[in-house]
Amino acid sequence: MKTIILASLYALSNETLICFGAGLLVAVSLGFAAGYFLGKSAPARDFRRAKKHIQNCFQHVKEALDTAQSACLLLEKFPGLMLTKEQTNELTKKRTNLLDLINRVIERKVGDQKQRPPEIIPEEKKIQDFPAMQWVFQPEQTHLKLPNTSAFEANLEMMLLAGTTTDLNSGLLLVQMNQYEQLKERFGIMAPIKFMKTISRLILHKVRDEDVICIWKSDTLAILFPGVSINEGQTHAEIIRDAIRHHHFRLETNSPEVVVTASLAYLSCVPGDSAELVLDRGLHALAKSQKKGRNQLIIQDSNSYEHKQAV
Repeated sequence: MKTIILASLYALSNETLICFGAGLLVAVSLGFAAGYFLGKSAPARDFRRAKKHIQNCFQHVKEALDTAQSACLLLEKFPGLMLTKEQTNELTKKRTNLLDLINRVIERKVGDQKQRPPEIIPEEKKIQDFPAMQWVFQPEQTHLKLPNTSAFEANLEMMLLAGTTTDLNSGLLLVQMNQYEQLKERFGIMAPIKFMKTISRLILHKVRDEDVICIWKSDTLAILFPGVSINEGQTHAEIIRDAIRHHHFRLETNSPEVVVTASLAYLSCVPGDSAELVLDRGLHALAKSQKKGRNQLIIQDSNSYEHKQAV
């Protein structure tokens, strides 16, 4: 019986030691974690306390000065007040010490600001106006009476150079008449030329005075828009597309209507663009427009191509 009691006490003491050890380990861990996080946040906490102390100190100084000013006003208004020599000397000494302290505080703040390097404010870039273009109109295409391919390339080079100089965008709209050869076979050699002339007249009524219409290829017109943003150019392109799409094409006034459509590509020309690069993008955009169907418009900006479907 005694042996059983001793064994029970021994087992109980072991369980107690284990529980005590586990509790001690938890307490040490919690203490370590609390100390770590408190230590980590101590600099920020001390800074807030110091900042608050400085603010309180400044407020106390201000209130003390206000009180001294009020007291001096009362002394000034006191009738028949005459200060003794000792009182005058004491006030003069206090005034001198106080002024010296205040001046040192203010000068230190001003000195700190002088030591800071001045902030460099970038000058605002002056927006330049796009120069008036002196377009090249010769040589011109015989039948359409528009600047031909060589004149168009010269005009494009001139517009791109002006855009690079002024750091402004411009635009190029390519309008390619669909089924040029089929129209020639069906209605004769002059039929597609007549339709191209009609398209050029429609475009002429929709562009600005500063824009120019040229011939790039036998079936493609090129319209140059100097100094326009991508949004402005897109608006012009959609207006021209709608004018072509809604027009009733006829060879003669009383002849039957002929279905004539076009593929359109608008290119945003940014500063630094070259004519070769722009025209390469134009060919790629026209190919995309043709794949989308008739009277479709592709807007090309940087490396992106956006399809503006005819509604």
